[in-house]
Amino acid sequence: MKLRSVSFIASGLLACGALAHAAPPRLPTADFARAPDLRQATLAPDGKHLALVLAEHQTAGADATEQLVVFDLPTLQVASRLNFALDRLPGQITWVSDTRLVVAEARQTGTLDQPSLDGNIIALDYDGRHQRTLYSLVGRGNLGSSFNMMSMEQGYPNLDGPTLAMDGHVFISITPFPHNEGTRNQEARRTLLYDVNTLDGYPKQVAEIHRGGMQFLVDRDVALYAYGSNDKLEPVVYSRADGHSQWQRMPAAETGKVFIPGQVTADGKHVDALYSAAGGPLQLIEANLDGSGRHVLASDPFGSVDTGSELGAMNDGYGPILRSWSTPRSHTPFAVTFSGVYANGKPAITYLQDDRYAQILKALNTQFGDHLVTFAGISRDGSTILVHAISGQDPGEYALLDTASMQMKPLFQSEPWIKPDQIGPRMAFQFHNRSGTLLDGYLTLPAGVPSRDLPTVVMVHGGPIGIRDQWDYDPLQIAPFLANRGYAVLNVNYRGSSGRGLGFEDSGYRQFGTGIQNDIIDAVHWAIRKGYVDPQRICVFGGSFGGYSALMQPILAPDLYKCAIDYAGVSDYTIEFDRSDTSHSKLGNNYFAMAVGTRADGKAISPLSMLGRFNVPVLIAQGGSDPRVPPQNAERLRDALEAAHKPYQWLYFPKEPHGFTTEPHRLALLQKMEAFLTEYLGPGVTATGTSRP
Repeated sequence: MKLRSVSFIASGLLACGALAHAAPPRLPTADFARAPDLRQATLAPDGKHLALVLAEHQTAGADATEQLVVFDLPTLQVASRLNFALDRLPGQITWVSDTRLVVAEARQTGTLDQPSLDGNIIALDYDGRHQRTLYSLVGRGNLGSSFNMMSMEQGYPNLDGPTLAMDGHVFISITPFPHNEGTRNQEARRTLLYDVNTLDGYPKQVAEIHRGGMQFLVDRDVALYAYGSNDKLEPVVYSRADGHSQWQRMPAAETGKVFIPGQVTADGKHVDALYSAAGGPLQLIEANLDGSGRHVLASDPFGSVDTGSELGAMNDGYGPILRSWSTPRSHTPFAVTFSGVYANGKPAITYLQDDRYAQILKALNTQFGDHLVTFAGISRDGSTILVHAISGQDPGEYALLDTASMQMKPLFQSEPWIKPDQIGPRMAFQFHNRSGTLLDGYLTLPAGVPSRDLPTVVMVHGGPIGIRDQWDYDPLQIAPFLANRGYAVLNVNYRGSSGRGLGFEDSGYRQFGTGIQNDIIDAVHWAIRKGYVDPQRICVFGGSFGGYSALMQPILAPDLYKCAIDYAGVSDYTIEFDRSDTSHSKLGNNYFAMAVGTRADGKAISPLSMLGRFNVPVLIAQGGSDPRVPPQNAERLRDALEAAHKPYQWLYFPKEPHGFTTEPHRLALLQKMEAFLTEYLGPGVTATGTSRP
């Protein structure tokens, strides 16, 4: 596969921006169904190698297999490739020395869900030599499997980062599988931490806490903190003075509602952490190791310190304080953004220092106002910075900055076939709902047309608790596709969404069919009042919980919508209580109890229970192998619509999980959506302001 160079211009301090493209008004539909060429770029500690995940298309239109590819820098010569099976991908990537890295394999469970680690961990040199399987659930216990592997307990492993010396060792944590039903709850289980030599696979257990699903913060090769949540989904954090002391739960007086340790400071006397006293937006604080003496480094009354995709988060096992936003050596935080807080049309950056790195970052973001420019990695000596630029129209571009010469070397575009100037801007907005609560959202607009009276698709995100829409390029590619076809796309971060603190998330409980739906309706009315949306041409689309909302919105606001698109959505919550994978654990059943209530409560808020009030055409898209929203949701909805002689369209693929994973099926979804919208909303607008032919 030929790797494409990013369209960067290098001059002066740094110049990186996408070149203008003479693109046709409509990009091919297939371009929005393709997987990104590359993602998850990770810089080696010495800045001499770059690892990334590359999608390899063998033939046009076929599904891509994924590879881990390592490049020599700055020549960009391929040093090695590691191939993965069709439904597998690199999940976590961690450099454990200047020349060696570790990869935790993941399984794609559907585009509406995050990939899940599948229990396989592989170590290799940058040039592909000395490969070793450190852990494998499939191979563990088989004839010929590593004796060292058998020294670790059986469970799903997680990478917790390299050792301080970066000597080829890696920390791996494991919550052992339960031996009986009585130990399925997290509070009756354990989490173990191992220091594993990646050359010979030898593990040494260095920590154990009697609570499952915990993450460790390791400082100077000692696990000082363990944090996670209990079976009631409440945050918990433990600490200890050294590697031999007993774990003690930190007192609420010091941890407040949320305390997530991120990194111990260079002097070893303080800890940087995310903190919320009462459940409000997360602050970045510095505190004594016991949590006392807190000092706020950064906070905002609206949004939490952002550790999500808008920062280009690195999966390096160093906790939520991203090292890419901290200085090398001392790892002092120098900049943050906050969820839902914007300036000049993009996420606002708050600078905590005025050092050289902050000055470089500030200069880049000043010069390229339409992109958020971030550091995806900094070499140990600070001589090399991996620069990442994104926007709501641009899936992402990478470049390499030499800080001695201040020269930029272009690297790659994530999706070079996407032409940002043919999508239109993604505008952040805030509004007050009917209760007076300030909410935020995004409006993606068609390019080259007046932003008035547009046919609009309301796109509702899934979750609903603890998930949010972001300003950057929509990973499902639905919003840019529809904007390219002449439709505005409206997203709203309703109550329960992440990025506003635990209290805001909790406000979404027991509000699935009421308050959350009202927030979405209020956002639509805001956009109508502002003149962006044609009130006679609105459709609602959503996946997972968003699909549930796509069915509920026309029920609750029958005069607002002309059609609905349900993508793997819940039509009957009793199916979720009985059949979904969420119902298979105590944690999942606790979630249902908190979020929905009883089984009878779930029935009462189900669209199937209110189908007499549903009176718009609906497109139902569903995978037959979906464990999260089982296909009975779609099948019972279809049967009920048929019995009531109500119009619907059907798109069903028996082997697809929670969100279509294959490119031909994603293409079919986009094609079906476009035809459906054209039928019930009319065609989108063109650059001349008229309907598309």
